[in-house]
Amino acid sequence: MTTNQISNRWTPIKTMKKSFYTCQGGSVQVAREQFPLVMAEAITIHKSQGRSESKIVIDVRNPSKIKNHMDRQKWYVALSRARSLNGLYILGAFKPPNEIKPDDDVNAEMNRLRQNPLVPKYQFLRVVPENVIQIVSHNTQSIRKHITTIVSDQVFSSSHIVTLQESWAIDNESYNIPDFEEISRNRLMGRPRAFGTMNFCKLNIEARIVDRIEIEKGNSNNHVEISGFKLDNRLTIINVYNNPSSSLELLKETLLEVKDYIDESENILILGDFNHELKLGNQLESFMLGTFGTSLFSRRESTTNTRTVIDGVFGRIDDYNVEVFIYESYASHHKPLVIRVHEL
Repeated sequence: MTTNQISNRWTPIKTMKKSFYTCQGGSVQVAREQFPLVMAEAITIHKSQGRSESKIVIDVRNPSKIKNHMDRQKWYVALSRARSLNGLYILGAFKPPNEIKPDDDVNAEMNRLRQNPLVPKYQFLRVVPENVIQIVSHNTQSIRKHITTIVSDQVFSSSHIVTLQESWAIDNESYNIPDFEEISRNRLMGRPRAFGTMNFCKLNIEARIVDRIEIEKGNSNNHVEISGFKLDNRLTIINVYNNPSSSLELLKETLLEVKDYIDESENILILGDFNHELKLGNQLESFMLGTFGTSLFSRRESTTNTRTVIDGVFGRIDDYNVEVFIYESYASHHKPLVIRVHEL
C-alpha cells in the first residue's frame, strides 16, 4: 500500500542540524546539517569471523541462497559476532540446526578429551598429602600490587605457610589472605619501596607458632631484612630478602644474628631471595654450611625470568624429609619455590 506514491514500508529519515564552535573558547560557529546515518556492511558469515559488533543482523530470508548451507558451525559463527543478545537481530525464520549425532566428529573428540584429560603441570601442588607441611617462598615484588594474584593462586591457598620477600609493605597497612594469619614482617616506615619480608600461616598452624624473628640491617640503598618463626619448637623458618645492591658481607653479618634465635640441635630452613648466584662452590653456600650446618635443598636451576639462580632454600633437617619444587608466577620476575616438609 502506498501513500502519495511512497510505500508505507519505508522509514522516514529527517535531517538534523547541529552547531558548534571551531575551537574551545572561539567565536566562529559552524552549522552542520546532515542525515543521521552511519555506514553499514553486508558481509558473508565467513568474512565476519574474528569480529565483534554491538549490533548484528543475520538475514535468512532467501531460502534458495542458504539451502543446505546454514549448518551448526555457520550459525555459531554468525550468532557469536554480537556482543549481547540485545544487539542480535534475525531477519526471517530461525530454524535450529540438526542435533549432533552420536558418531559425529565433535562427539568423538569430546569423549576422547574426557578419557584423556589434560593434567596441569602443577596440579599435584594443589593437593597436599597428610603429614606434610607445604611452604611457599616467593619474591612477590610488592604484596601491595599482587595481593589478588596471591589470593587466587590455588598452590598458595593450598599451602600451610606463605613467606614473601620484597613485600613493599608499610607498617600501617594490613593484607588479608583468606584462611591465613600474618605471623611476622619487617617494619617499613614512610613510603613503600623494595623492602622487607612477610610470613603468613594457616589458621590451624598459628597455634603451633612459639616465637617470632624480625631483623633489619643497612640503609635505604643497601639493606637486608630477615623475619621468621619457630614451629612447635621443632622447626625454625627464616625468611631472607637481600637487596640487590647489598654486599655479601652485609648479608653474612645479618644472618649471623639469626644464631641468637636458634639452637644448634634444632631443625632449620633458611629461604628467600639472597640476590647472590647459588652456583656450585659459591661463597654464600660455604658460609651457610660453616655457620649453620645447612645444605642447599633447592635445585641449581633458574628462579627468575633472566635465568639467574638467586632464590633458594638452605636447611639442616634431622626430623623431616624435604622436597623443593620451582613453581611459576605471572605477576613477578621471580618464580616461587614450594617446599614440602614430610614429618617422619
